[in-house]
Amino acid sequence: MNLDALKQTLASLDINPDEIEDKRCALIIRTLLSIIEEQNKEIEFLKAENQKLRDEINLLKGEQTKPKIRGSKKNEDISSEKERQKRCCP
Repeated sequence: MNLDALKQTLASLDINPDEIEDKRCALIIRTLLSIIEEQNKEIEFLKAENQKLRDEINLLKGEQTKPKIRGSKKNEDISSEKERQKRCCP
């Protein structure tokens, strides 16, 4: 789970430590949430580092690295031939 997905999941739980009456429990929840976020950041960093090392090992073995696939560019959805002609040939 990446950092954005984790933040969305935690936000969907609707946990607000400020609304918890027991100060000790509120502190525990804040601390645990902080630990979760930090560990997730570290996991993401280590995944990227691991992939870099795998690529380097493959290069040293004479193999190819993992290809870098770029995301597709979003094109406008043209729903009819008339609209396409109108946009393309004013």
